[in-house]
Amino acid sequence: MKARLFMRLTLIRKCLPKSEPREQGFTLIETSIALVIMMIGALAITSLFSFAISYNSDAADRAVALAVGQKQMERLRTLSFSDTLFTDGTTSQAVTMNDRSYTVTTTIGGSSTLKTINVQVTPLGAIRPWAAGPVTLIGLRTIVAPGAYFKY
Repeated sequence: MKARLFMRLTLIRKCLPKSEPREQGFTLIETSIALVIMMIGALAITSLFSFAISYNSDAADRAVALAVGQKQMERLRTLSFSDTLFTDGTTSQAVTMNDRSYTVTTTIGGSSTLKTINVQVTPLGAIRPWAAGPVTLIGLRTIVAPGAYFKY
């Protein structure tokens, strides 16, 4: 009976694939090193996301500043050329849009037939220097006057 059992075990061992002595799986040190490398990569990606979010916020400030400037420019374009708001000079006002504050400085200058409109919008809550600079819009406005070839 003992011999039969031994022969069966020998037969089973021959059928099973032989394993190398080095093939024992990962060690605890290898697993720990792999985990540390993956954590470093995850931290790098996390810092990249926070960097991108702050830059997107500043870019949104610039986009809103441009929209505020365009709104001011369109308001001045709808005025009559002889309107009292269209006199030469500089005005400044504070505007709040989307919970952000901006300073709008409007400068109007020129002659009695041609006006130069300069609108500068400065975001007040910008974090980075490139986003804190003013957005400038410049427009020309002229009075419609009959030319030399006009006949009544």
